[in-house]
Amino acid sequence: MVFRSAASVFLLLLCATGFCTMGFSQAPDPSASALPKSFHDPLLNVTYFYPGRFSAAPEQPRPSSSASAPQCAQSTLSASSGGSVNPAVFVLSTIDGTCPSVLRGAANDLAAFSREQLLRQLKRFGETPTITQEPSRYAIDGHPAVVTLGSVQDTPETGSVNITQVKTTYAAKACWLGNIPTKPRHRNELVQGAKHVLCFDFTTQQRDLLSLLYTFSIQFDNSAPQPLITGSAIR
Repeated sequence: MVFRSAASVFLLLLCATGFCTMGFSQAPDPSASALPKSFHDPLLNVTYFYPGRFSAAPEQPRPSSSASAPQCAQSTLSASSGGSVNPAVFVLSTIDGTCPSVLRGAANDLAAFSREQLLRQLKRFGETPTITQEPSRYAIDGHPAVVTLGSVQDTPETGSVNITQVKTTYAAKACWLGNIPTKPRHRNELVQGAKHVLCFDFTTQQRDLLSLLYTFSIQFDNSAPQPLITGSAIR
């Protein structure tokens, strides 16, 4: 498949330039040598490439608009690795004009949006989440992007506190504009050209697996694949 071949070459170049290394220890993983998988979003003509160790979850039927409130962020793909116990999980989602105020807030301030959403995401795993890296700005093929990192310890049941049983969940959230924007004329005006905001959420209870963040890539239209999170974005 052309997409997979392009992704393989891209990832080899990425590792050769040092982008695949992070300040985390990396245990040998036989599955890491598997060819990357791809997912194409035909609506936006965007293709994502992700490690072969992840298995995509079955698509869930969307609730009808009459049965529930509009979904401001539509999940386009979710996948996990590591089985049912402490898996690493990532989710791709799209924010469009379904909720204009949410789209406006996300497009006009990606940093604040990603930070707020990451904290909300981590509260599913514990009461007191921490931002371990404030939003870092970069660009993906000219598209403004931001990534934020955080962690949280789970909340043990009353009377059963055991330090060896407390688990830490690590998470990253990257968001970027689906269109290359032009500068708005007014402060409260929606960034011109920003019809979609795309987001990538990653969670794991194994800190070493944060190194996988560098193995995801994205291809806009027919341009060359680009790192989803660049080497300089995470400190």
